[in-house]
Amino acid sequence: MSAHPRAGLFGLALLPLLLAACGGGELQTPTSSVTAPTLSGRAILPAATFADGPISGQYLGGTLFNGHSAPFAKQPVQGFSAILKNADGSFLVMADNGYGSIENSADFNLRVYTIRPNFKTANGGDGSIKTEKFIELKDPNKLIPFAITNQFSKERVLTGADFDIESMQRAPDGTLWFGDEFGPFLLHTDANGVLLEAPIKLMDSENAGQEIRSPQNPYSEEGSAVRIMNAVRAHAQSFGAKRAPVFSPYFVQLKYDANGVKSSPDAHYARGKNPQPGLTPATSEIFDVASLKSAGYQVVTWTVNDKAKMTELLKAGVSGIISDRPDLLLAAVKEFDANKDGVPGDYLTKDGLIDPAKFDAQGHRGARNLRPENTLPAFEAALDNLMTTLETDSGITKDGVSVLKHDPYIETQKCRRTDGTPYNDIKQEVLIKDLTLAQIQADYICDKVFRGADQSNDVALSPVSAALATTKGYTSPYVLPKTQDIFDLVTAYIDYYSTGAGKTHPDAAKRVANAKTVRFNIETKINPRSDKDNHDKVYKDRTVGFEQMADTLAKVIVDNKMEARADIQSFDFRTLLRVQEKFPAIRTVYLFGDFPIYPDPANTDDGTNMQDENGKNTPWMAGLYWPYRSTATSNPFRAKKSGGFEGMALSSDGSKLYPLLEQPLTGHDDKTLLISEFDIASRKYTGKTFKYKLDAKGTNIGDFILFNAEEGIIIERDNSTGDLTGFKKLFKIKLGKAGDYVEKTELVNLMDIKDPKGISGTASNGDIGLGGVFAMPFVTIEDVVVIDENTLGVLNDNNYPFSVGRHMGTKLPDDNEFMLITLPSPLKLK
Repeated sequence: MSAHPRAGLFGLALLPLLLAACGGGELQTPTSSVTAPTLSGRAILPAATFADGPISGQYLGGTLFNGHSAPFAKQPVQGFSAILKNADGSFLVMADNGYGSIENSADFNLRVYTIRPNFKTANGGDGSIKTEKFIELKDPNKLIPFAITNQFSKERVLTGADFDIESMQRAPDGTLWFGDEFGPFLLHTDANGVLLEAPIKLMDSENAGQEIRSPQNPYSEEGSAVRIMNAVRAHAQSFGAKRAPVFSPYFVQLKYDANGVKSSPDAHYARGKNPQPGLTPATSEIFDVASLKSAGYQVVTWTVNDKAKMTELLKAGVSGIISDRPDLLLAAVKEFDANKDGVPGDYLTKDGLIDPAKFDAQGHRGARNLRPENTLPAFEAALDNLMTTLETDSGITKDGVSVLKHDPYIETQKCRRTDGTPYNDIKQEVLIKDLTLAQIQADYICDKVFRGADQSNDVALSPVSAALATTKGYTSPYVLPKTQDIFDLVTAYIDYYSTGAGKTHPDAAKRVANAKTVRFNIETKINPRSDKDNHDKVYKDRTVGFEQMADTLAKVIVDNKMEARADIQSFDFRTLLRVQEKFPAIRTVYLFGDFPIYPDPANTDDGTNMQDENGKNTPWMAGLYWPYRSTATSNPFRAKKSGGFEGMALSSDGSKLYPLLEQPLTGHDDKTLLISEFDIASRKYTGKTFKYKLDAKGTNIGDFILFNAEEGIIIERDNSTGDLTGFKKLFKIKLGKAGDYVEKTELVNLMDIKDPKGISGTASNGDIGLGGVFAMPFVTIEDVVVIDENTLGVLNDNNYPFSVGRHMGTKLPDDNEFMLITLPSPLKLK
């Protein structure tokens, strides 16, 4: 490819070379005359054009789009949103983020293709486009500080879930600059697509100290969850995992509306208006349920014990709920009318069980508010209430046995000594890792009741647990169970209600059927914050290391052949990454939470991971960046979703970039777009801006280039498709004085291009916009390039496989069309 700074502005001397390279006949010469914009060449790259690369389109949420099936075995060559001209008659075309959103484009690699059109002209040419080669954008030097999809790979190829690149320019040194919509950011790569520096932010000149951010900005909490989940999913897949990890947040952090009707943030001591001293106030609505689900992740939230809130969350579309009250959760699911036809029970099977394919009902620590937590009776109570999953916690004893316990201690609040000696002082508590299994089970019984009137430790309520405890030689069903015991309990439960004393129970058949498919969600309880920092002796080395924690638990699961039914969850992402590497058949569950860090370490709730630590990311997240407490509260989203850098011009001397926002900023009128000036040498915005006024019919811009020191071209459009009355135009602009609106003059109406030579052919099969008057009835037209002073090249972004603008009869996806348009008056190229 050419490294010439203005390879996009050929003089007339190079026009014959361009025509020969492109294979077409002679174009209108500068001395010829047309009275209106006229089609002088056309070439087509079919919609279903693919290049080598990994499978793509897995997250589109369907299999058939306008007659084309997804996913695709290779990478689609589509979505052209920027173009540069090479000296040999070929062109660089930049694909955008892929499928239109951050949620569905994690398997679309960001690429720049070299294409060579053979334009059909009045004098020949077959109208084809050849794809010759491509470069991929990548970050092997780890310059991007936030999570990207291929975070853990060597090459770190960038995807459409990392950036939505919509504009491209080539600097005098041959490096490439890209304008992104998600940040919005400027990206700078070498000629081979390798990132040269961290993404460059757009500072907000109207609000000191703030950035202009979109809702997808990765420096805000709201824009980070999908990115982290994409990174860990790609990591899991690289080791052979077939199932996506699960996203599991604290329910007060969820954002949802419509059916759930959550009208305001939850008041919560860690995220509300009056947080714990030292914590920055922040919105609680940072995890968008719809967004995460559309990205391919189940959203299973914790811990919900209010039935009305359960119903609200069911309406919001969560994939599952973890609850201390499985009885209330069962009732809420039974009463739920998902399709709003007035008949409840849409999440139930024909046998009256909760359908795990539709909803995951999890008993938290078994059934914590019905029985003492993480004991055999607690799990039995969850089974009695037909939970689809038994949720629990695990630790490792001194002799390396995986046991079911939430805390690292044998706590005085929940347990007592078997011999009756006093055990009430927190100073008497002992770490699980310092005792053998035999010592724990012989010396302690964890049957204390303190969580309300519905909690009971009456052994008569747990016949299966009592029998199993006797079989195992336990002094009580409330001794600390091994992880193995939960699998044994389910087996014993099935036997009890199928052939044992419980077979006559009215719900025996349901209980047996549910237990045969019940799942297990087991958390590793580990605190890397305290293990890493040696300033707090109380917390030092409270548990075994994350490697032993993960490996020991996973081995129990594997030994029971439960890989398909048992998940491992954690707030400690190091644990989960290790599971994905060594045990990819076991699904992982990523827990997210934000509780305050109290000054008193004895009272700190350390079961959360989102906090920063001494100004740095918490070690819980295994190096994955989290912008703690940076939310819309501290830095509002002034750039709209998909409203970032759509067009970006390069100054005629190659020293400045002029990125143009696609949509108005919050606080500006709804027809004014902002152009910012960026100095390439200093890597800084100069503070100089210009304004662009959309036409009354215009809703978006598609591209922006300069063809001399002051003048340029902007594509402006509406959102119509397949409509010959739609608004799609090229405007010639003049920058003028900083701070002012640019001058604009209509240059080409893309819906009314003369075609006297019949280059576009005649309409057939219901195609529109062909014939004597040629039109571009596409929803997105995002590429303009100056061929010479009389000729422009224009391409559409075909949005494969979605957009149908040309083929209205067959309803097939749009092709990539490359048009040459001769102008009635020459441009003043400098």
